Formats: sequence, C-alpha cells, structure tokens
Amino acid sequence: MQKAKKLILIFTVFLFLFPLFSQEAEAESAATTDIAEAQPDTENTKDSFPGDFVMQFEPGGYINPESSLVSAPSPIIYPISIGFLWPNHAKFAIQPVISFFMINHLYYENKALPAEIENRTTTTLSFMLTIPVVFSIYLEKSCFQFTGGPGIFMRFGILSPGVSENASGWTGSAGSDAAAINKWFWSNMRWLYLSIGASWLYTLTPKLRAGPVINFSIPVGGLISDHTAQGMLISAGIKICR
Repeated sequence: MQKAKKLILIFTVFLFLFPLFSQEAEAESAATTDIAEAQPDTENTKDSFPGDFVMQFEPGGYINPESSLVSAPSPIIYPISIGFLWPNHAKFAIQPVISFFMINHLYYENKALPAEIENRTTTTLSFMLTIPVVFSIYLEKSCFQFTGGPGIFMRFGILSPGVSENASGWTGSAGSDAAAINKWFWSNMRWLYLSIGASWLYTLTPKLRAGPVINFSIPVGGLISDHTAQGMLISAGIKICR
C-alpha cells in the first residue's frame, strides 16, 4: 500500500513538472517567433487523450409494418446512448455505442410484435450495440461525421407487471408466449443490424462539442429471413462529445 502511494505521488509530481520542461524545450527550439512557441501547447492539450466519450439523446420510432388491429402502431422510443470515439481528431475512427430503451411486445401468428400497454405480454429490455466506422470532416468550429457499421440488437422480454404467467396467450399462456417472443428475437439472425448515421458537432469549448445527430438501424437479418422491416429503428436528437 505504501509503495502504491509513493508511485501515485511520483506520477502526480511528474504530471505537474513535465509541462514545464516541455515548454522550456519548445521555447529554445522556436525562440524566433511567438507563434511557434505557443502552438505546441494547443496541440498537446488537444491530443492529450486520444478518444472522446460520447452521449446521445435521440427519441425515435420502432417500425412496425404489421396491422395495428392486432399490434401497436410504430411506437415512439426514447433511447439513451453512450459510447467512445477513438481516435479523436482523426479523419477515420471507430465509435462503439450502446443504446438502451424499453418497449412492450405480444406474440401473434408466430411473430413478436410491439404491443400497447393494455395488450402487452412482455416488457422488452432492448440494447442496441453498434460498432461503426466514423468518417469526419473538420472545419474551424464544426465537425461533420458520417457513420456506418454492424449492429447487434439484444432484446430480453420479461413478463410485464400485472401479467400472470398463466394468463391466456397465443401459444396457450402468457408464460409460453414470453418464451416464444425471446426465441423469435434470437432466431434467424433477427439480432443482426446495419447502423448508419450522420451528425454535426459544434465546438463549444476546447473539450466539449455538441450538435444534432440522426441514426438508422436496419434489420438486415429480418429483411433476409422475414422480408420485412419489422424492428427498424429511426432516431434523431443531440450528440455530445467530451
């Protein structure tokens, strides 16, 4: 424990002293101009950490092309997304992001469909993990980003509050419907998605950028196996990079 404390103390002192030594070295090598003397400090501050933490607040829609007589119209969703952009300030980067929201489902004609609250069987915990490549265009105060890459839609249906396991269901009971819903989510590659999006970030401070973002999550597995866009996600909101 004492050894760890000494290491932390040495590391802290090094962090404070290193900028002083680097500034002296820069001043000696670029003494002819004031601009050359100041420029390295900006770059060191900018690149001191090679990544950005990302947060997105983006309401959207969960596309349901089935009849609203037996299921809900395409419901509004409110995902919260967190991720990481690496490396920052690069033309090409990667940006793993995970989004979370909840939605209700029922089982009808061997399909898991969005449900209104009075007809729901499961409350579905929904996690969308995307790992897109990011192409960035940097201007003086703005950054335009275009993203594209694979996504994995992880959905876990649990019996909704107030729904009994023995209540009636399409397969015989609500409990067996819940099992069928979860099986449907994970079969025939319905979990495989393609994510594409775009954003415009404005530099608010040297370490904070924010702006509008739009994303599309396309159910590649569902399009192949079911020939339908069931579960496609479209969202738009605010993106923050720190």
